[in-house]
Amino acid sequence: MHNFDEIERLNVNIGDDVIIERAGEVIPKIIKVAKKNSDGYFLPPLRCPSCNSHIVKEEEDVYYICVNPSCPAQFRRSLIHFVSRDAMNIDGFGEVVVDQLLKLNKLHTFADIYKLTFDDLMLLDLFKEKKANNLIQAIIDSKKQPLSKLIFALGIRHIGDKSAKILADKFKNIDNLISAKQEDLLSVNEIGPILVQSVLDFFENEQTLKMIEELKSLGLNTTEPERDSSFSPLANKTFVLTGELSTLTRKDAENIILSLGGKTTSSVSKKTDYVVVGENPGSKYDKAVKLGIKIINENEFKKLTEGNFDI
Repeated sequence: MHNFDEIERLNVNIGDDVIIERAGEVIPKIIKVAKKNSDGYFLPPLRCPSCNSHIVKEEEDVYYICVNPSCPAQFRRSLIHFVSRDAMNIDGFGEVVVDQLLKLNKLHTFADIYKLTFDDLMLLDLFKEKKANNLIQAIIDSKKQPLSKLIFALGIRHIGDKSAKILADKFKNIDNLISAKQEDLLSVNEIGPILVQSVLDFFENEQTLKMIEELKSLGLNTTEPERDSSFSPLANKTFVLTGELSTLTRKDAENIILSLGGKTTSSVSKKTDYVVVGENPGSKYDKAVKLGIKIINENEFKKLTEGNFDI
């Protein structure tokens, strides 16, 4: 529903009854209007509901975005993303904590997270000594996260966790990434022109560079560890995950594949080496069967990660 071109095509409006299907095995997708209870379709907003700045739509994109870098709503979401499990993984730093610290005017940049004190946290609702100490320790522990997690946490537009890992493996430290030229970035496999421009634009901002220097001075790790090339059983293998795994989350499985030299994609093709199938696999399983791709279950996947190819 963020795609207003699609809203216009479907002629869907608030109050209409719609038919929805499960697209891509997960996402609810509106197929068509079943019963029209209103006139026309609703229009995109002209101004940001948070900061009242003008909203723009880039030509190649479907999103309408607020371009105000100081937008309070964007900063709040950026903070929630920064501390999340897949980013800096600061346990106990949830949305409620973010909201309270913003209300207390304690957070203005990501670096302020690492300046929080025990006394600051004791001002928060339901915080006692143990809870405050645990969060302080979680903040300290997050400083050890590899560069790939930091790149993802920074919220560079279009850069997901997989792209962040690719960039970190290539450039090894944040300074190399910041100084990378367009041709350097374009030479990286799986990093296309749109992602390259996002990275260049992000690191051209003086406030961003100042904040990164501050993060470094606060003791955050800004390097990516070298992979252990002595054990890479999945090297150069391409995986597609489908269905619900019983002992691993989808993200955990993807991280295992990446750590062992493999890569993941969202669609099955002739270039796919393995399709890992869980409960209720769906159309990806059918396509793998049709193309003759090797299909393995969760137990077989675990054996494969241990270097056992007799499956």
